[in-house]
Amino acid sequence: MVATAQKHQLILIDGHVHLHDCFDIDQLLTSAWENFQRFSGQAGDQENFKAVLLLTEIEHQKWYNKLADLAQNNNQYRVSQGKTWMFHRTQEDLSLYTCNSLGQGMFLIAGRQIVTAENLEVLALITDQNLEDGLPLDVTIKAILSAEGIPILPWGVGKWIGHRGKLLHKLLEDRNFTKLFLGDNGGRPVFWSRPVLFKQAEKKGWRILPGSDPLPLASESCRPGSFGFTIQGSLSNEEPGKDIKEMLLNPLTPIQGYGSLENPWRFIRNQLALRSRKNSSNQLINK
Repeated sequence: MVATAQKHQLILIDGHVHLHDCFDIDQLLTSAWENFQRFSGQAGDQENFKAVLLLTEIEHQKWYNKLADLAQNNNQYRVSQGKTWMFHRTQEDLSLYTCNSLGQGMFLIAGRQIVTAENLEVLALITDQNLEDGLPLDVTIKAILSAEGIPILPWGVGKWIGHRGKLLHKLLEDRNFTKLFLGDNGGRPVFWSRPVLFKQAEKKGWRILPGSDPLPLASESCRPGSFGFTIQGSLSNEEPGKDIKEMLLNPLTPIQGYGSLENPWRFIRNQLALRSRKNSSNQLINK
């Protein structure tokens, strides 16, 4: 099903992937593969690399479970519908392998995006455990660690300022949390200066994990794989989630970001589209 793992292999990882209901999954996976292949070429290893999407599902989304069910049922529905990408189980519940007829493939690793009581987003990477929204930030982080996930505090437009920014500054000074990461994303516009918290986190030894963070707009389905990071190592076919977790938690593992920040025109267009979408939803609710 998958090529044998090698000791020193380029691994490309998108650390913040949503499978929104408005996305065509086959189109998303095809775009992701093309993005991974392009950046692997820039890294000098277009033929021999592994690709990984770290999913960060919002509470109501159950895409990982749906795809796992397809894998369990031998993809019969997708074959009958003429779909391009098939799904296969690994030896761990939190990961799947997907491939097309050309033998191009990548791993999907389960994870969650959680909104805390303070309205801060926290990612729980590499876990398939149910985690509750609406709890205080420190409680949420402890719950993720208890679920053996990796907690990530992702950058977001307007979400690291004011009271929430002060909370993050305070968290960075808390010696009780030693395994946290911050997250950058490809939606951050190129004209936006690098967040001060990144530098503060790096001084503490925390690291930054980039991801595409596609918005809930159909046009964003092409973004997964376009912004992320690379590591070098051995990724097994049986337990890829476990392997990635071990590499990320090893402070000696070099992490190299790749991809470009958002151009101003697309950033503004997306923000207007999101606002229009929100206004339309509010009008429907008020009818």
